Amino acid sequence: MYQLRTFREVARLGSLTKAARSLGYAQSSVTSHIRLLETRLGMPLVQRLPHGVRLTPSGVIFHEYAKRIFNVVDEMATALNPPGEPEGRATVGASALLLETRVGSLIKESRYRYPKVQVSPRQLAIGAAAAAVRDGELDLALVHGDFIGNESDPPGVVVERLPDLEVLPVGSVSLVDAADRRAALASVKVLAVDPDCASHQVLVTALREVYGIDPQVIEAGSMGGARELARAGYGIAMLPAESVGPEGEGYGLTMLPGLPRVRLGVRAMWLGPEMAVGAVSAVREVAIRVGRERQPQAA
Repeated sequence: MYQLRTFREVARLGSLTKAARSLGYAQSSVTSHIRLLETRLGMPLVQRLPHGVRLTPSGVIFHEYAKRIFNVVDEMATALNPPGEPEGRATVGASALLLETRVGSLIKESRYRYPKVQVSPRQLAIGAAAAAVRDGELDLALVHGDFIGNESDPPGVVVERLPDLEVLPVGSVSLVDAADRRAALASVKVLAVDPDCASHQVLVTALREVYGIDPQVIEAGSMGGARELARAGYGIAMLPAESVGPEGEGYGLTMLPGLPRVRLGVRAMWLGPEMAVGAVSAVREVAIRVGRERQPQAA
């Protein structure tokens, strides 16, 4: 369905670039979707022009059948989701950093807006998100970082960009107050909250380049675990600004000067509006709203 959806948007807009922008995909993903369809059918569907594309004769026929398919899917969705207040259960998986910073607000806001919808949260590894949605284990996945390799979207799911998540290098106050900061940093570990997230590698690279330190990396298991270990002086971690508070206020943590902060891309993955029941569409809409409300404001 996601390839058909891409083709429909290309046909509507007459441009791969505009279709990518409309769908929230990279242009390479749109090109890949069209090529896969053409390969399966054994014939070209679009003709590249100096400014945009147009459908080939085969593409025109294919487009008519694609519209029929979407009409049937829309009828099915209406039958499964009759007009009225959404109700039901939505299973939402989130990467470790998002589970603590955004999912709580997601559940609270969903209860307020859609009292008949129940959100069932669970933590998941970033690398397992696409398969979990595709296989029906999750209705919606919220993940951060470059989990799609910056090239193409995971097959079989719809990917949507949400507001970024800013993470900061944090550690105990004693690290900042140390007379020999290099020696103090050399004595601690780099704490990885999620092994699939590259943010801890930013710390590793910075410690090597700035201080000449080759740190040991250990998995903290959760964001709460990383925060406790950092507060105890055992390690340093990249944690969300919205969870640590101003200069770590209330957590015994502080931002470490001389080390970079990073903005991580956040994405939602689901099967798309044609395949989702009303509860899932409602929760996805709330997830977008919560992300915007929690997005750090530019100074």
